[in-house]
Amino acid sequence: MAPNTKSEVAGPGDGYDESSESRSVVKEILYEGNYYDVTNFIKRHPGGSIIEYYVAHGEDATHAMQQFHQRSSKKIRLMLQSFKKRPATDRRMILGEEKLKRHQALTEDFNKLYLELEKEGMFRPSYVHNIYRISEIIAIGYVGYLLLFSQSYLIKLLGCLLLGLAQGRSGWVQHESGHHSLTGNPKADRLIHAVIFGLGLGLSSTWWARGHNRHHAMPQRLKHDVDLDTMPLIAYNARVVSKKEKGKSFLIQNQIYLFLTLDTLLGTLAWQLYLHPKYVLKHGYYLQAISIFGHYVLAYQCGFLPWLISTWALSAYLFGNFALSHTFLPVTEDVTHWVEYSLLHTADVEQRPWCNWWMGYLNYQIEHHLFPTMPQFRHPLIKDRVKALAEKHNIKYYVYSYKEAVYRTFKNLSDVSEQLKEA
Repeated sequence: MAPNTKSEVAGPGDGYDESSESRSVVKEILYEGNYYDVTNFIKRHPGGSIIEYYVAHGEDATHAMQQFHQRSSKKIRLMLQSFKKRPATDRRMILGEEKLKRHQALTEDFNKLYLELEKEGMFRPSYVHNIYRISEIIAIGYVGYLLLFSQSYLIKLLGCLLLGLAQGRSGWVQHESGHHSLTGNPKADRLIHAVIFGLGLGLSSTWWARGHNRHHAMPQRLKHDVDLDTMPLIAYNARVVSKKEKGKSFLIQNQIYLFLTLDTLLGTLAWQLYLHPKYVLKHGYYLQAISIFGHYVLAYQCGFLPWLISTWALSAYLFGNFALSHTFLPVTEDVTHWVEYSLLHTADVEQRPWCNWWMGYLNYQIEHHLFPTMPQFRHPLIKDRVKALAEKHNIKYYVYSYKEAVYRTFKNLSDVSEQLKEA
């Protein structure tokens, strides 16, 4: 992708003069072999600043646009027609002959697989499945609430944990609606996302979506993947720590013990009580604000201590499971193909029915990163073809048992602490 240059139509190898300060900065994205001028569109991009990732040198936005906007591909093509474009004649010089050929081969096979899956109806939602998942959340939450009135403290605690489980499982559903894979209708999914995320977890759907899409665009990419930006609570990789003294802090040196017991709770509370309310009020997202307020109305009915315990439970449940698919895998700073990001920097976990339920089908993280708008209950149906794609291109397809993924996650936390201690 062309860099941000001072030439109106310039790109690498096109003979532009970077020394000319009189020319305006032009920002372009590469899509299906052409550079498109998005200089005046960036601030209006509905998905936020993620578009900035793709105006950088060497980047290709084709698959990101194809998969993020799978539900609105016709609108995207119409919009692109309004932008100035020019042929991308510099890809060989930017990537090199070998990398260009590898990327072209990956693109050809990935597009073939994508079109096959689309034709087979793999992107169609199931309303029966959606009703089941939402009903399950309500049922678990209601049982948990009833148990709070028991005279037994153990049963009260069980009620708190069930409330946390219900909230955590609403996190799986909000994740699905945030990717527009719940109903398949972006407007309906955005509405459901705002309500479920606000009521269930007390959080802003827009804040989450804009950050989460950046994670999806470039997983485990330093200075790009927001899921690596977890300091000062956690460091999944030593390279995310900017100063030595920060790596020697109490929280980082003891993160193997504090990860699920304290760190995830502190992070969730910071989101719930400060960052997300501030964000929705600042931007005027009133439906989200009302939904968040509804969360605390429900919390008031339960009482402060049950709310706090259930918040800890949902935090440990969600973040503990999310961590299993990424955190111990290598980080990168390199320009990487969409398929390589998914295969080299994400992992599947325990491809079995019990884990499908426990992790809300996000144990198929590779498939989810390749096809983020596909309803997640369909991922088990495509895993063999994704694995075949990886094998054809000699790329590792990571799949771990749940036990091994947990072990690797906590060993990585310990190893990072040790690295930073000795730095």
